[in-house]
Amino acid sequence: MCSTSDEVSEKISHIKVDCHYKAGDIIFRHGDLPLGLFSVRSGVVKLESLSEEGDAHTLKLVGAGGVLGYRTFFSGDIYKKTAIALEETSLCFLPRAEVLDLFQCHPELGLKLIGQLSTDLDRAEDKWVSQIDKGAPARVADALLFLKERFSESSWTRKEIAEWAGTTTETVIRTLAQFEKEGIISQNYKNFTILSEVELNKKAHS
Repeated sequence: MCSTSDEVSEKISHIKVDCHYKAGDIIFRHGDLPLGLFSVRSGVVKLESLSEEGDAHTLKLVGAGGVLGYRTFFSGDIYKKTAIALEETSLCFLPRAEVLDLFQCHPELGLKLIGQLSTDLDRAEDKWVSQIDKGAPARVADALLFLKERFSESSWTRKEIAEWAGTTTETVIRTLAQFEKEGIISQNYKNFTILSEVELNKKAHS
């Protein structure tokens, strides 16, 4: 939004509220009504959904520059997901009335929103298809590649990797141990290093 024009940037600088969250803090919950938009300045936020059995699934990871909750905001519905800070995270909050006024005064923002919605939908569809077609080890390999590519400065627990890969923590632990045994990765408590991206890519497409 800020990149659209100097006028838009100036308006946003006057209405935004800076917010800070610790790892594990909830930004908004499933069932809440959106009171505005959140933009990530630093850190990583996960959008989480719970299955009927109570299992958590990470549907999306949002880093610096990303916007949270805009689809729900413009649909006028309640949040369908819970947003949780995965590490120290700084956000900008833009109140509802001021955001709606921005879009009314600057129609070009609507085109940017449509572009963002299209990108998000493509990524969601790719992830959905990938998880249907692949076994658990391939999904774990794919998750490792994705997390290192998009969020290389962040650390990831086995549980967080499992929630993104759509499998169990126990499966992730076993799979990482096997990858380490094969010399593809090295790992410690909350981090991993890819030693052979070629071999990990093979695992992701096997």
